[in-house]
Amino acid sequence: MLDRFKPKKTLRAYMKQYAEEHKHPGTKLTHVIGIPMIVASLPVAFVSRTLAGALFAGGWALQFIGHGVFEKRKPSFVDDAYYMLVGPVWVAAEYMDLLGIPVPEVMTPEADEKVVEHVNGLSQHA
Repeated sequence: MLDRFKPKKTLRAYMKQYAEEHKHPGTKLTHVIGIPMIVASLPVAFVSRTLAGALFAGGWALQFIGHGVFEKRKPSFVDDAYYMLVGPVWVAAEYMDLLGIPVPEVMTPEADEKVVEHVNGLSQHA
């Protein structure tokens, strides 16, 4: 019963798919602004419900604008709720990269395996 709540893949695999689905500069911009607004709305709710509501609604509006106007696809969280957690990790990695802070490997997209052909005809995953 609890298996349905387990993640379907690793964080790096989620990050890879998230990066592939958020390539358009407009989507990236709406997400690096909107996701922090949504996350910030949670603690702000303890201080000002009005401000928290505005941050939350504005952040979600930016998310849907990014997907509807730029990517023209539904948000990933529609099919897998874990993307609600991947988004903030992706934004953190984007800001770290922008600021020149090394991004931990666990927060980077999973690399595609490369197959190396050897002279003897055997292949090996690199």
